[in-house]
Amino acid sequence: MEKYLVPWWKDPLSLIGLFQGISIWVLMVYFLNLEVAWISFPCGGLIGFFLWLTALGYQKKQVAKMTLLGILFNAFLSLFSAYLAFS
Repeated sequence: MEKYLVPWWKDPLSLIGLFQGISIWVLMVYFLNLEVAWISFPCGGLIGFFLWLTALGYQKKQVAKMTLLGILFNAFLSLFSAYLAFS
């Protein structure tokens, strides 16, 4: 059990875990275009995976959960871009 449990919206590590994949996708959409941003999933997924492992290593369950949600949101956004690119 974490000693000082704060809400996820007040924990900067939880916010990084949640928004890292989304921010990679948004940056790719902004600097490239929407159809190319599907490639953000391998990038965000790999970064999120190692962030998740680090959170588990430090026993930060809340950060690990938010990181998994961030990877999931990145997957949905990347699937949307892939749909636009390949259909």
